[in-house]
Amino acid sequence: MVSDEMTLEEKIVAWGNQRSDWQRYLLKRIADGKTFTETDYDELVEDILAQRIPDTNLDLQSVSFTSTGSQTVRLISIEKVHHINALETPDPLTFDPLGITIIYGDNGAGKSGYARLLKCITRARHQEDILSDVFRDESDIKPSASFKIQIKDIENKIRTEESFMWPDSNITESHQMLFYDTACCDEYINTESDFPYRPTAFLIMDRLIEACSAVRSRIDSKLSKKMSSPDIPRVDDDMRHTEIGKFLTELNKDSSVKILDGLIAGLDDRTESLQELKIQEARLATSNTDSEKQCLVRSAEKFESLSSYLKHIQTVLGDDALRRIEYQRCEVQSLTDTVNSLAKSKESEPLKGVGSPSWKELWRSAKQFSEEEAYPNDVFPPTGTRHRCLLCQQELDKDSRQRLRRLDQVIKDNAQVELSEADRQYNLQIEQITDLDILSEAIKIQLADLQQAHSGLILRSRKILRRFVDRQERVKRLANFVNFIDLIDEVNLDESNVSLDESIGLLDKEAAELRKHACELSDPSVVQNKLRAVTRSRKEVELLEAAKSSKHVIINEINCLKDRADLQSVKESAATGPISRKISELSKEDVTGFIDIFRSETKRLRLKKVTVTKIRASKGVLLHKPELVGPSQDAPLPRVFSEGEKSALGLAAFFTEARLDSSKSAIILDDPVSSLDHRHRALVARRLVKLAKNRQVIIFTHDVSFVSDLKLEAGRKNVKVTSRSVERNLAGEKKPGRCVTKHPWHMKDVLERLNQLESDLNRIQNKTSNWDQTLNWDQEEYGKQVSAWAGDLSETLERMIRQYIIEPILADGGLEVRPRMVKILTKFSDADERAFRASYSRISKWVKRHDKSGQVNYTPPEVDDLRDELDRVKTWSNRIKRYQN
Repeated sequence: MVSDEMTLEEKIVAWGNQRSDWQRYLLKRIADGKTFTETDYDELVEDILAQRIPDTNLDLQSVSFTSTGSQTVRLISIEKVHHINALETPDPLTFDPLGITIIYGDNGAGKSGYARLLKCITRARHQEDILSDVFRDESDIKPSASFKIQIKDIENKIRTEESFMWPDSNITESHQMLFYDTACCDEYINTESDFPYRPTAFLIMDRLIEACSAVRSRIDSKLSKKMSSPDIPRVDDDMRHTEIGKFLTELNKDSSVKILDGLIAGLDDRTESLQELKIQEARLATSNTDSEKQCLVRSAEKFESLSSYLKHIQTVLGDDALRRIEYQRCEVQSLTDTVNSLAKSKESEPLKGVGSPSWKELWRSAKQFSEEEAYPNDVFPPTGTRHRCLLCQQELDKDSRQRLRRLDQVIKDNAQVELSEADRQYNLQIEQITDLDILSEAIKIQLADLQQAHSGLILRSRKILRRFVDRQERVKRLANFVNFIDLIDEVNLDESNVSLDESIGLLDKEAAELRKHACELSDPSVVQNKLRAVTRSRKEVELLEAAKSSKHVIINEINCLKDRADLQSVKESAATGPISRKISELSKEDVTGFIDIFRSETKRLRLKKVTVTKIRASKGVLLHKPELVGPSQDAPLPRVFSEGEKSALGLAAFFTEARLDSSKSAIILDDPVSSLDHRHRALVARRLVKLAKNRQVIIFTHDVSFVSDLKLEAGRKNVKVTSRSVERNLAGEKKPGRCVTKHPWHMKDVLERLNQLESDLNRIQNKTSNWDQTLNWDQEEYGKQVSAWAGDLSETLERMIRQYIIEPILADGGLEVRPRMVKILTKFSDADERAFRASYSRISKWVKRHDKSGQVNYTPPEVDDLRDELDRVKTWSNRIKRYQN
């Protein structure tokens, strides 16, 4: 719970405990001073996805709000410059980590090439690509350079030096250095600026934003590899209402594979196959009404015929028919047993077997012979006195006639008659089965005619007919021995998963549908409706079959969607917006202090009616933009200010950012006083020197007057100045970029010139007193060197008058008189003037400005004389320099 009475640190801890588990864990590790590498971030993402993050609770004791790890970064050198613009130098460009390093360069000397290079490795409002030598290098040439920087840990006061090759191994610490040029000035004025102003307590939130950005970038990378499969069946708009259409269009991480299996299984339950639907669709789309009617009627007749045929076969060979045959067989067996019992009662006859089948056959043959040949006009059996035995043809006696009458009674007995009839019926049923031609040519032709348009129904019919054929073959082989009830189970007619009666019903239904459709063809709207319905059915079946063949792809897609949902959830939890808004909310009271700093910087540069306002927060950084104060018209600031005012405003914004940079890292400026007048140049010089008292300041410039202002102000504030120059090479193509560890002579002030004269005099002395005489100069060369040295000393005397007397009184190149400095003139005595003229006169004699008369025996002065004169000049310089005070 956050309340107004809580400290900023307590509010951050309370807010942190409301974050996700992995962000609480990160906040704790950040507070412990953990520095995260790219590998650490990779492992963190995997732990988040695998839910391996330990539970963490934050409190004031466990969270440190000190600025641990803050570093000051300073630039040491640039070397090994290859293919950077047209720069060419064997020597490095070096920088002093303390005070001001001024890099002077005339136009075209290569100064801006080095500045652009530094712009790439530092924090700058504007960035630009580094070009190679467009006149010599191919387009694929890669620019490169080596940098050395000094990194100082503010807390532990440990200095280290790091070298890296750009662009292959750029290090993030270099971006703590600030860069400014004209393009950056435009960005400060025209766009939102992210001044890094925040209390120390916000540092762990800043680091959390960095970590969240790293997590999001890795999640984005994983999401890019979890793209939807292009092989998922495409769903037409008119299929979206179907079950399979809804399933595919609404596919998500929770989609059920069981539902998909159920939809695919429904394919087998459909009465029409895809091929049948295509044929119907094509027929309806291109149908001629009359011919189509005839075609439908003929098909209906064929289905009716096929149905009748199956019914007939069912009557002969169906389960009920087999049950009837089985019943008839049992009846014959029963009657046979009865007749056999009667026959046993006749065993008293002379011969055994009366009543047996063979005997019955003999009796039937005798009867046929009697009625057709022997006694055609007499009743069988012939038992008269004139009749003879039909077999032995002997006369019949009384016993024989009585025996024939008894035997005739056996034949005429009722059981025997019933057996004969039952046996006849049984044989007739078996004969019907064996004589049946189930797959006749006519049936085959009929099935073939209906196959293409009604493959599913015809396939079932074929299966049933084949089962009938199998049953018929069994009956033929086993009719005399088989149990017909068992045969029903052995040859199952319903193996097509549709019963015989149901199949017949489907055939009758299809015939009725075809006749109905034939009648409907007289109405075109009905045809169109039917066509649309068939088309929808065809598309649905196609979609189902596509889903069936792509089932593994769909399952993979569901798993992919689950992974994407998990990744998206982590990405949303890593959003930096809520953190930025919290920082903005908590830092509202501190914005006033920032604005005050900006106003103080504009005041230093004498800018009026301009302020800075907070626009919004982004990734934990408050974005601001300069605005006019109290305008009566709505006009953008860049259109109101002059070029000079814009330059001053850009510098004020840059100086504000530099003041708010707690690391005190280096600041680098390229031609910072462009478009500024002499007054503002002096103000900028004063500001830069003040900044250089506790941080490294590097300035690239071609403005001689600005360099003079910088050196003058640095001398007043006792700030170290390091001189560097960039110039064109003298040899070859005179390419730019040659680095020199000093300024040109005309850029040097009095002190620099005196130091240079001292150094040159030591060199002259070495060349005249070397133990190896072969290394010494001859008299002529010595004279040339003395003359050159004396000329520089003469110019130095003149520079003293200008630097110590004239410039303090006539400031800004004579454009302004400083009344308070006129006192210098009162202090400049006759003795000073005589000393100046005496020294200047002596020096002038040593300088080869005019041809000397041959009558004058001129001899160059000794080194000791030169040193004495240099000492006198130094003494005179120190005396008049104090007059400024």
